[in-house]
Amino acid sequence: MPLSLRPLTPLFGAQVLDLDPREPLSAPAIDALGDALRDHRVLLFRDAPLTEEQQVRLTQVAGVLTYRGYGAYTDRTKRSSLVSNAHPDGMFGTGELSFHSDLSFTPHILKARSLHALMLPSRPEAGGETLFSDVQTACDELEPALKAAVEPLRARFAAVYDFGDRQETVEFVRPLIGTHPQTGRRFIAASRAVTKEVIGMERSAFRPLLKALWAHMEQPGYVYRHTWRLGDTLFWDNVAVQHARTPFDPAEKRALRAVSVDAPEVAVGASAAAAAG
Repeated sequence: MPLSLRPLTPLFGAQVLDLDPREPLSAPAIDALGDALRDHRVLLFRDAPLTEEQQVRLTQVAGVLTYRGYGAYTDRTKRSSLVSNAHPDGMFGTGELSFHSDLSFTPHILKARSLHALMLPSRPEAGGETLFSDVQTACDELEPALKAAVEPLRARFAAVYDFGDRQETVEFVRPLIGTHPQTGRRFIAASRAVTKEVIGMERSAFRPLLKALWAHMEQPGYVYRHTWRLGDTLFWDNVAVQHARTPFDPAEKRALRAVSVDAPEVAVGASAAAAAG
């Protein structure tokens, strides 16, 4: 079935106009959504408050429900998590977040994720917008000399998890330019948030290269800026785009529900994890 889509930017992203994500999805609708996610990389659904079950059903169009987080940031008995400063189990509740792809500091970047708006700051201009960068198109349009310089390079990607009494660093070495495992398209993997160093290079040599990559992918033409409304759901290919968050007043309550999916061969599911104890 063809979907009615409204572009979010000239390059990527689309609002789905004629499909209600609250309703069960037919096989043709599942196929059409999968195609739309592949082609547009970010999908927006508006004015459709979702239950957890409805959000899970929608997100599983792209893969298998998964938990591959660390520390206090995941609960493997649950099907979703909260990006929230209004809930005691909320994660990343306040502050600005730099561009990144979730779990890029592990052997497998998370395949796809959705966020659904549950609670938002009282004023749209209060901040807390979500930004997306089309790192596939940005990679296609890299200046040839810069692309040639970074193509062979590998970098250490790392994140620090706080366990209260200790901290643990999770890290992985991967190329600065990656290949999408499903589409074969090249993408910029380097991110401001978690790319820490380039292997075999001094900081004075690799920092200018990283800054040039980030400046390129963060140009306005490659970025979609989303101002949230209650009932919004964003659903994105976490390999093909990176995302970020603008700062907002920490006194304002903000809560988004996140559902994550992976390819079956790398997924760690909530039910399997719970069964394993």
